[in-house]
Amino acid sequence: MDRRTFLKTTAKSTLGLLAVSVVPMSLTGCNKDTVDLSSMAKLGPLSELQKGPFPKKVDYAITIKDAWVEQENKGFVYVNYDEKTDELLIMSPICTHLGCTAGIATEKQRTEGISFHCKCHDGKYDDLGINIAGPPPRPLDIFKPVIENDEVYIPIFDAQKREA
Repeated sequence: MDRRTFLKTTAKSTLGLLAVSVVPMSLTGCNKDTVDLSSMAKLGPLSELQKGPFPKKVDYAITIKDAWVEQENKGFVYVNYDEKTDELLIMSPICTHLGCTAGIATEKQRTEGISFHCKCHDGKYDDLGINIAGPPPRPLDIFKPVIENDEVYIPIFDAQKREA
């Protein structure tokens, strides 16, 4: 066997092994029926989250497994519901200015159209999490909900940025 034949055979074999090992994994990733919920926080039943008043604060707790270490993580999100589109808007409470936590606005602020207020630097957001006053450069980040068996989950490590 000459050098050229050896290299062609080796290259074809390598590409064949790569195709056999990568293609099934990529097809599995395209399957929408399998969702890994292990790193997602469960917010509760969809029917309950669709009930008002809105916006509302929803607590979550999740156990995160990293190799042999398990860690409890507790937090909350703000949920709003758009009846026209029949979709939940799940917002992170983290202020987009410097990462402080935006809380629920006072009754007086709510009469002024403010729903969330970051006391650190006076950031203000409306009920959809849109920045309306103060230094925040953009709206509150959102989570894309995953619904499995009428339960709503969010990927807590994958908040989506929204631009103003």
